[in-house]
Amino acid sequence: PNTLEEMYVNLEIVAELTGHDASGLVESLKARVAAIDEKIAPISSRPAVFYEIDASDPSKPYTYGPGTFGDLLINRAGGFNIGSEAVDPYPQLSLEQIIVANPSIIVLGDSMWGVTPESVLERAGWETIAAVESNQIFPIDDNLISRPGPRLVDGLEALAKILHPGLFE
Repeated sequence: PNTLEEMYVNLEIVAELTGHDASGLVESLKARVAAIDEKIAPISSRPAVFYEIDASDPSKPYTYGPGTFGDLLINRAGGFNIGSEAVDPYPQLSLEQIIVANPSIIVLGDSMWGVTPESVLERAGWETIAAVESNQIFPIDDNLISRPGPRLVDGLEALAKILHPGLFE
């Protein structure tokens, strides 16, 4: 699947093939997404977001580009994915590209491998990035974003709460 809607169809197909009914699950997931959509709809500004997948090379970390669930979920959660302007679906962005994009929020999908907000604060050259200056760096379970299944809705909720915490108090 390439969209949440296609993911729902896949769930129904798998359920049917295994002799189960996924209609309750699908309706529940749709209701949760609709609740996020409703809260996000009135926002007037979308924060620039850098989602880090892998910073094995911190001067050129991987991110989500166009056509990926990471890009889709960041946008649906009310953010602007700085990786969306790349050509590759999983591009490496140079430090210069990140500085120019100046994200106000950094999400660490690689936190599962020990990357911490504190380690990002210590990276050479990153100190001028708005998210680093304001310490808006958040770890997230990348499994919620990268695996096309029901937990994508959990990922959408988690991203929306990071990007627009005031809407979920």
